Amino acid sequence: MKRKILLICTLFWTFRDGGNIPVVVHRKFVLRAPLALKCFVISIFSNFKPYFRLSFIVPIWFLLIACSSNENAFISSDAIIESNAIVDTRFFDFYEQLGGIDVIGPAISPKFENGGIEYQYTSAALMQFNPNSNRYSLSPIGRQIGIQEPTSNISGSGTHEIYQGFLPIYDSLSLFIGDPITPIRYNETRGGIEQYFENLGLYQLATDPPHEVKLMYYGAWMCGEACEAELPLEKAPETPASITDSAFAALTRLGTSFSGQPLSSSYEALDGAYEQIFENIVVISDPTKPGGIALRPITAMVGIGVNTGKTFDVPRQFHRFITDHSGYEFTGAAVTEYTQQNSGNYRQCFTNICLDYFPNYPEELQVQLTPLGYLYQKRFGNMAMNESLSDNGEMPIQLSISEGYSVIAPDVSQLISVYVYEDHAPIGDVIPTLTMTLPGGEIQSFTLEATRASDGFSTISLNPIDAPHGTRIDYQVCVPTHNGKQACVHDFFLIWEIP
Repeated sequence: MKRKILLICTLFWTFRDGGNIPVVVHRKFVLRAPLALKCFVISIFSNFKPYFRLSFIVPIWFLLIACSSNENAFISSDAIIESNAIVDTRFFDFYEQLGGIDVIGPAISPKFENGGIEYQYTSAALMQFNPNSNRYSLSPIGRQIGIQEPTSNISGSGTHEIYQGFLPIYDSLSLFIGDPITPIRYNETRGGIEQYFENLGLYQLATDPPHEVKLMYYGAWMCGEACEAELPLEKAPETPASITDSAFAALTRLGTSFSGQPLSSSYEALDGAYEQIFENIVVISDPTKPGGIALRPITAMVGIGVNTGKTFDVPRQFHRFITDHSGYEFTGAAVTEYTQQNSGNYRQCFTNICLDYFPNYPEELQVQLTPLGYLYQKRFGNMAMNESLSDNGEMPIQLSISEGYSVIAPDVSQLISVYVYEDHAPIGDVIPTLTMTLPGGEIQSFTLEATRASDGFSTISLNPIDAPHGTRIDYQVCVPTHNGKQACVHDFFLIWEIP
């Protein structure tokens, strides 16, 4: 008799719940419970006399129904405990459309609801369904990581170029992956290349075949310990730096809408000040200033043409914004005209920052800082660390370098750019030399053209390097200094085959 009741119970619960394992309430979320447990309780009470059976079964029955009907209860990402989740019937077809477990990984949470939207985590994504529009999509976890970068051309519009080797998987997921939010780049910790998109993250290790592309564990990162899902270092998204110097804590009163997210930890710069790069500004320690901090005058340093000998009119909206954020002593005086940009916004630059005005945005979002920090980091992230001043006690000649591609195919020419400056101002007529180490230990040397007086730049195009997939090419650029010594910077790029 008990076997019959267990079978009937099993069928009842299975069809009642659409074929899914029922759920019981646990804190603010729902947790799937073993099916047999509920039926086992009922089958035990089937041996009782009818009046005892009824007195026990009825409250338990209502309790089980109430708990199982709570499947749409809100599940916050810090409250999910799920070790054996399965893909809910709501998402099963969408899950298979995305490639299933082989592409976006296993389910790591039950289905849950928030604000009328239904969700379910997999290791690599967060699936969502909007009943109002009857539309499936992926949540933009990439933007919540806070790692997005603007394109290198701050005057242009559009998105980052998608790495050619990632195009096949991008094309297969193009309806759901979102826009690229970073360029292709090398992650030394991961040991491979990576590119972040709004909804998914792609990477490839140096040891992987050229056609094999993997997904970062966006979902496991977002859900965290709440999902009890493993997050291997190889698959973890890279999170932004934090404000690391106590002197920079004063910056928090301005908010991240002013500074942007940190792009670096604090470090000792060549002039002895501690420096930290943010998306929009570069902060330095200065005990003579209020709060012990000041802004680095980066506008001219990132290549924007400025005029410090002219007084420029400042639009009312920019003037109000600056006075609300510590004043002109903090931002510096205007050094360019107020001009319209290609993307329809208006821009004016000051000694330490640039401001953009978007007339069609809501009023509270119309004035924003231009993200110059990325350009500064690209130019000065590998600055030569000279230990001493020049003979006359002034700052020595310094330089930064960058390559056209941090990851390059073996049949493509590489472009190396060198920027030479002194006391944060570009200098010309300096002749850099480049030394490159090829596979097998061969060393090649090149002499670049003299830097341009207008911007301190010199470039050289290198022949393609036919080397095995994943080969690291180290190079060094040096320039002479005032005291007869050399200032040198090291960097590298990767040879990466594209299928």
